[in-house]
Amino acid sequence: MLEALACTLLGVGLGTFTGLIPGVHVNNLAPLLVGAAAVSGLPPMNLVAVIVAMMMTHTFISYIPATFLGAPEAGTELSVLPAHRMLLEGRGYEVIRLTAFGCLGALVLSAALALPLSLVFAPAYGFIQPQMHWLLLAVIVVMIALERSRSGILWATTIFLLSGLLGLFTLDTNLVKGDVALMPLLSGLFGVSVLLLSAVHKSNLPKQNVDNPEPLELRANVKALCAGTGAGVLTGIIPGIGPSQGTVLAQLATRSSGMRDFLVGVSGVNTAKALFSFVALYAIARPRSGAAVAVDQLVDKVGLNELLFLIVVALVAGGIAAVLHLKLGKLAARHIGGLPYREICLVVIGGMVAMTLWYAGMMGLLILATATAVGVLPAVTKVKRTHCMGVIMVPCILYFAGMKDAVLSAFGL
Repeated sequence: MLEALACTLLGVGLGTFTGLIPGVHVNNLAPLLVGAAAVSGLPPMNLVAVIVAMMMTHTFISYIPATFLGAPEAGTELSVLPAHRMLLEGRGYEVIRLTAFGCLGALVLSAALALPLSLVFAPAYGFIQPQMHWLLLAVIVVMIALERSRSGILWATTIFLLSGLLGLFTLDTNLVKGDVALMPLLSGLFGVSVLLLSAVHKSNLPKQNVDNPEPLELRANVKALCAGTGAGVLTGIIPGIGPSQGTVLAQLATRSSGMRDFLVGVSGVNTAKALFSFVALYAIARPRSGAAVAVDQLVDKVGLNELLFLIVVALVAGGIAAVLHLKLGKLAARHIGGLPYREICLVVIGGMVAMTLWYAGMMGLLILATATAVGVLPAVTKVKRTHCMGVIMVPCILYFAGMKDAVLSAFGL
């Protein structure tokens, strides 16, 4: 028990590191932990505790750079625009409090729902899988239709297709290694493109309201929290629909609006998806995240006892991560206003470029530049950045429709 607790605390430390450093993800460290299992002699479940705790902590902490630096990753990319807007209004710490509430609330709800829902996951997945491409297409049509204006719909469709083709050519070819291909794609679409605009416009950050933030009205945010958790459960079983799409669907289903509801919802989706990516190992024997893949490699079969262990570790790590998130977020909010924000943006961009070069080489830089060009389009055309998630959805749709090889062949790939 003490060993498991120590490993959980180690995972919290590693997750804090990966969450705070733009471009570093749990998926970069998880393979190293799997390799360590063969030489360390540690029980596999102890390393599983490290991975689960690292994943859950990362989910919380990653909203700090997404808020104060505009440096997103998969799961936080949709929060960048409203978080950045609130930051420019001096409400950066409020973003931290809202995402802490969304993450922790969704984690508790997801843990309570994990066992009951795992009983229906297998039959539900068996029913959905043959129709997966139609389901994904329906989600896309709804998201594009929400632009309402003719020009908005046209630009949304164009951006979706451009990002989708970029994802297809990058993720399903040998341009770069598959395990690092998402780094230049997501960094360009949702990171460098946002930071470049901030640097060009020379945004000056006002003093952040840390000492007297607006109170959190739990009753007002419960609907967004429940919708986000439900959408996170859905994205945990259906591949291709990420937290971004889940948040949009949750908002549509509940008719919620406003930045506060949005941030609670998106953080709830992200955390519920993280937990249910492990639950999927038990329910349908399919990993739904890089961390879940690592757990799958360490454990022969995730049974009921292993699932309960994963949930307990996630809850312990999430409770600690929520406190760290608030403390570190307050520290960042106090000091970010006195720093040269434009120079910080340029430094973070340089860090993303360096990380891309390190992991993906010169081809990665070309992908990063192309993704950045596509990522600038939503701001210029005034449509939602969510449409850039075609980078993942298009390859998934073609895969489930059995058309991926034919499309690649048509392009000579």
